[in-house]
Amino acid sequence: MTAEDDDLVDQPLQLGFLMRLWPFVRPYRRAFSASLLLLVFSFFVELTGPWLLRSAIDGPMRDATQSTDERTLSLWMHALAFFGVVLLGTACSYVYGRLAAWNGQRVVRDVRRALFDHLLHAPLSFHEKSAAGKLTTRVTSDVENLNELIATGVLQSAFDLLKITGVLAALFFLDLRLALFTVATTPIVIVISVLFRKNAQRAYRAVRGKLALQNAYTAEAIGGVRATRAYLREATVQSRYQELNADTTKAWRATVFHFSVFFALVDFALRATSIGLLWFGGSAVLRGEAEPGMFIQFWLYFGMLTSPIKDLGEKYNVLQAAFASAERIFAILAVPAFPPAPHGTSSAPHGPLSIAFRSVSFGYSAEQPVLADVSFEACSGQTVAIVGPTGAGTSPMLALVSRLRDPQQGTVAIGGIDARAWELQALRRRVSVVAQDLFLFTGSVLDNVRLFDRTISTERVMQALELVGAAEFVNALDQGVHAPVEERGGTFSQGQRQLLAFARAIVTDPSILVLDEATASIDSASEARLQAALSRALQSRTALVVAHRLSTVQHADQILVVEKGRIVEQGTHRELTLRNGVYAGMLRACSEATP
Repeated sequence: MTAEDDDLVDQPLQLGFLMRLWPFVRPYRRAFSASLLLLVFSFFVELTGPWLLRSAIDGPMRDATQSTDERTLSLWMHALAFFGVVLLGTACSYVYGRLAAWNGQRVVRDVRRALFDHLLHAPLSFHEKSAAGKLTTRVTSDVENLNELIATGVLQSAFDLLKITGVLAALFFLDLRLALFTVATTPIVIVISVLFRKNAQRAYRAVRGKLALQNAYTAEAIGGVRATRAYLREATVQSRYQELNADTTKAWRATVFHFSVFFALVDFALRATSIGLLWFGGSAVLRGEAEPGMFIQFWLYFGMLTSPIKDLGEKYNVLQAAFASAERIFAILAVPAFPPAPHGTSSAPHGPLSIAFRSVSFGYSAEQPVLADVSFEACSGQTVAIVGPTGAGTSPMLALVSRLRDPQQGTVAIGGIDARAWELQALRRRVSVVAQDLFLFTGSVLDNVRLFDRTISTERVMQALELVGAAEFVNALDQGVHAPVEERGGTFSQGQRQLLAFARAIVTDPSILVLDEATASIDSASEARLQAALSRALQSRTALVVAHRLSTVQHADQILVVEKGRIVEQGTHRELTLRNGVYAGMLRACSEATP
């Protein structure tokens, strides 16, 4: 599923996702069954009211054979019975409302949990193609729309259909001719519904798509507010947001128009039927062909028939939004998780692990290979540096080591074992990654270094901060290691964030360190201290280092020079310098660029 696929508004509505909803509903099937039984019971209670009214009209109110006291007593009994029916119906409505809402919220809670967990395990390629704002809409408003489908939508709609059938049966039982006249308007309502359905479906899909685009742009604009202000682009950003907001409003107007026309036409058809029913039924009463009480009962039952017909129209309004949201939710859940579970688990002794690339090829798509037939080995405890121009394929090599991605061909072996055979948690515990741009979470410095893992002690965190030279600035904070971190670490400098990234990597005591331009944002003085600290930390670890600053890799045990996805040179700094090849040319270019 791409970012655009879920915004298609002309594709037919697929209801197959309802089967995928069943695993979430199944744990609460007894509660849903109880809700349905309660609806059926309340229906029979509702039928009792008009019957009691007919009995009162055609009984004590017209029976001249009884005395006034007897008729009054009988009328009181009918009134008390009617009042009891009203109370019972009210109680059923209250219990059903509470039960339906509770059932829906439990299912929605499970769906939201499963969706969020699936997003955490979705492949990087999926996140790269899907805007964060759209995915946020899926987890929030789309899941809430699904609540309408689960709590009352499907169950209540099924009951409304059952109610219509039951009331029609009662109408035919009471008076065949009046019942036939009543159902004569049914084809009109069906034709209106069929004409309305397609346009309503398209309108709701359009609304969800426009709203997702607006949310995505909102998240992007808020995240890039510094760049917007720095380049005085507030007016441009605001203008674009107004355009998206106007598109969303226009889509909503189309939806409101379709439903307004639908409800008006249906209401007109039902009212026209009521007028005809009053004429023909009233005439039958005047001619003595029908009892007044029976006509009143028929009239009230017809009111019970029109109510679910109107409700189905209103629920169709709600269900369209719920169906559109459910399609998107289950489209995300259908995206295969990455990586898939290995066929077996692996175990390796504690300590440094070797890294071996064996004829590895990789590309973000089959048409655009990034790495081609790459082979090298970093022995246990070695530091291997990877250098090359931007876009040469250095960063994907690091992603393969931590198994953020898998190669299309070849094998990446960690400790002599194919990375795909490792149990993922075991692999990630042994491999720590330091990226150029660290993401800091809202919390404390302590939380960000140990990533909310409370099994890692505060003492261990402080040792990691000392090791990478970050303890000095952390201790200078008002609350030290417990100091709060603002969103994305906006109160820290880039260099400070990078030092925290090193501490985060070291605190888990990994076997392999993967450094992707990790010192690019640190000043020369901090870099010197960090290099000294890292040299101590790397003594018992294997390291894979990508760097454009060649001065930081000269002491590596091995240097790989990568161009266009291939290793073109390999050796130590001295060997590559004497060879006077690509690496030596890069050194000369750096020297000439330095003033």
